[in-house]
Amino acid sequence: MSDPVVYGFPRSTFVNIVRLVLMHKDIPYVFHDLESVMGKSEHLALHPFNRVPILKHGDFTVYETSAIVSYIDEAFEGSRLTPPEVRTRARMNQWISVVNSYLYPYMIFHVTHERLVFPELGIASDEKVVAHALPKVELGLSVIERELAHGKDYLLGSELTLADYYLRRAPLRSA
Repeated sequence: MSDPVVYGFPRSTFVNIVRLVLMHKDIPYVFHDLESVMGKSEHLALHPFNRVPILKHGDFTVYETSAIVSYIDEAFEGSRLTPPEVRTRARMNQWISVVNSYLYPYMIFHVTHERLVFPELGIASDEKVVAHALPKVELGLSVIERELAHGKDYLLGSELTLADYYLRRAPLRSA
């Protein structure tokens, strides 16, 4: 079967989670930048909700980061990033959900976009949006800091999991 293809754009947090998991498992892949066709038929044919990332592996296409990284972890050889123990796996999924629900929207959509992306595009930023988001970001980061204050190597202890990639606590290795 051919190398998987990752569709997205280079600075997407979620695209980079997928790429880091592929690199961790030493899986060669092809990257296809969709930035110039975002929202157009070529992109919407791969992801009807106009988002990234998307993974294509042979005749199988899947979108949504958690579905993609779970597929990669199960479909390819290499050390597993999903804990075998049910409670540890539930905790991993809890942290992934925390990032997706409470951290990412405020850190990326409300702070990073307002302060970095919109100005690059010539769009005026709205500091009210940033002011609303910052307390939520601070709360989320303080919860994570409390969890990590216990001297663990990784979010769930001594073993690297998919949750560490969502928080970028995983080691960066080149492909």
